[in-house]
Amino acid sequence: MPPLIKAVLFDLDGVLVDVSRSYRRAIEETVEHFTGHKITPATIQRYKNAGGFNNDWKLTHTLILDLGIQVPLSRVVAEFQRRYRGEHWDGFIAQEPPLVGTQTLAQLRRQGYILGIVTGRPEAEARWTLERFGWRPYFPLLVAMEHQDGRGKPDPFPLQRALAMLEAAGLPVAPERAVYVGDSVDDMEAAQAAGLIPIGVVPPYLDLSQHAALLRERGAAHVLASTDDLPRLMAELEAIPAQRAL
Repeated sequence: MPPLIKAVLFDLDGVLVDVSRSYRRAIEETVEHFTGHKITPATIQRYKNAGGFNNDWKLTHTLILDLGIQVPLSRVVAEFQRRYRGEHWDGFIAQEPPLVGTQTLAQLRRQGYILGIVTGRPEAEARWTLERFGWRPYFPLLVAMEHQDGRGKPDPFPLQRALAMLEAAGLPVAPERAVYVGDSVDDMEAAQAAGLIPIGVVPPYLDLSQHAALLRERGAAHVLASTDDLPRLMAELEAIPAQRAL
């Protein structure tokens, strides 16, 4: 019997890879470069939890402006990327550890799901990361920053674009038969607005109980402590209709 849920879409940062010492570190160092102020991970997370800061360039620029320093966004992006991507892909991006095992992705494929990524990362950075971990064969679908027409999460457009791309490829998926796995309030709100099932994941660098409560408050239907728990949850979701039919 084919699965009731057809597609599992993932955010990348905080779900598939740990960005606590890559993107988050680039934010900290770029803010200090322009302002002389050291900001804490808690400050970054407070802005993230407020929503509307899925784009880390935008968040970094806002933090700098809020500290009273006027600087063009273009200069912020250049300084950020010098740290994050580096000259030859040797920046903080090269130090990101995975948050999911390849065996988990393989298990989800065996369970019959189409897998995809919907991320605010630039496409080159997303593809480089997939190649680095050997994950590219598992993800036939990638919706990156360049595919979002400036309408990043929490706007539902990136997820709607993902479903449109699947339909164009001959793999139509109704929104209610897809899940979106994310770690932020923007992820949960985007999934809800697009009609997908929102599944939250708490990355290891955040407090499990506090962040799980926040994700549920912002719409998560389920919250996991690890992305590796996803095959078990999907099996449980598939079993519910069968149990009701008994």
